Amino acid sequence: MANKDYYKILGVDKNASDQEIKAAYRKLAMKYHPDKLKDGTSDQKMQEINEAYEVLSDPKKRDEYDRYGSVGSANRGFNMNNAGFADFGSGMQDIFNDIFSTFSAGFGSYGRGGRSSQSAMKQRGSDVYSNIVITFSESITGVEFKEILSKYEVCSKCSGKGAESKNIKVCDKCHGSGKEVGRRKTPFGVVEMVGACSKCDGLGEIILTVCDMCKGAKYIKKEKQVTIKVSPGFISGDKIKLPGYGKKGINGGEPGDMYVVVSIKPHKYYVREGLNLHIDNFPVSFLDIVKENEVTVPTPSGLKAVKMKHSYNNGTKIKVKDGGMWDKNGNKGDLIITLSVKVPDYSSHKFKDLAKVLDGFSDEVNKDYVDEFKKAK
Repeated sequence: MANKDYYKILGVDKNASDQEIKAAYRKLAMKYHPDKLKDGTSDQKMQEINEAYEVLSDPKKRDEYDRYGSVGSANRGFNMNNAGFADFGSGMQDIFNDIFSTFSAGFGSYGRGGRSSQSAMKQRGSDVYSNIVITFSESITGVEFKEILSKYEVCSKCSGKGAESKNIKVCDKCHGSGKEVGRRKTPFGVVEMVGACSKCDGLGEIILTVCDMCKGAKYIKKEKQVTIKVSPGFISGDKIKLPGYGKKGINGGEPGDMYVVVSIKPHKYYVREGLNLHIDNFPVSFLDIVKENEVTVPTPSGLKAVKMKHSYNNGTKIKVKDGGMWDKNGNKGDLIITLSVKVPDYSSHKFKDLAKVLDGFSDEVNKDYVDEFKKAK
């Protein structure tokens, strides 16, 4: 059996980064999702994709795969470099290749591409990730979504074996071990190789009659309506776990989980920083400052009155206590507003009346600035 090219399966270069591998996996997972392919080909394809991702996303497994072309000592077989013959040169390498290719021809799946009995073990399915986008207001109040999702459950009739116990017998060739051993004399002595049993393909069992409920698939696909609840206080990047809604397992293993990653749309006015919120350029009239009026400030928990002071100026920052966000534990942040002092849009007549009132007042703001400007070099 030829080795699988996991890089080719995911469509990435051998020097691909972890992020590139993850991105490629997600793209393929979406493309071959069972809900998109109705012809029944997605299961086999996704199993291949999951297998490739499981190896390439794990640094240790990926390193082993890059070295030997497979993962696991049973799969690796008698690799020349692993056996210590890497320095013999290409000629000696060819001799060994001839010997072992001839030797393995009559013994099922030997060598690096062989299937070990470990592959017959139950394996948990891969987790999957999905994204959901909510508004800023929904992140404050909380929101619920109802979705129809596919869930692979282990067949209750055969317990994920593909057949009822009475219809499964121990392989009479490997006696349940799933392995096949062969020996051969070579110029270098007797060589023993262990590979997957050619009769049961490493399972150790032979199915006589498949389960009539799952048709031998070991899993039942069910469509279920799921409520996805985003609680108040969620932040972008928080995840919601949906147990059992990931990829189906292998050989009766439990399915993986689905994680819904929450993203929050930016607000038109609020800028979030942790639990604190900021409103830049909060408009106030210069009359509110002169008269020390109270102005109304909108916060996530409602409107709050904030008193202006004579000392406030354009750009002054004011903290509104507990006017920010709260987290899932009930902790609250503050709201910080930055004042933008505005001149009222009066008619020329009103401005003339106002000027008369202010005739007795003067300041030297402009003069002070010009004096400082002249000193600059």
